[in-house]
Amino acid sequence: MQLKKRKSDWSVLRYLVYFTQVGFTVITPPLLCCFGAVWLRSRFGWGNGVVIGGIVLGVAVAAVSLRDFLRLIERKARECEREDKLP
Repeated sequence: MQLKKRKSDWSVLRYLVYFTQVGFTVITPPLLCCFGAVWLRSRFGWGNGVVIGGIVLGVAVAAVSLRDFLRLIERKARECEREDKLP
């Protein structure tokens, strides 16, 4: 008897990977930009405006990355719907 994975089993794993990727996509850019801005402030003696700019830049990059990721997911969902409708 051959064991086969159903589509639903793989979809649960796929959504878990998507959830993890969204977390990294949203958290990583603000953290890196904030730490980079703090490093620039301490290294070169720049003011607190650099930190504020780093935070704003990080949040903007996270928002753009999240938008692109959601577009990709939407496109894949449409492709799956098309495959299901084909005879």
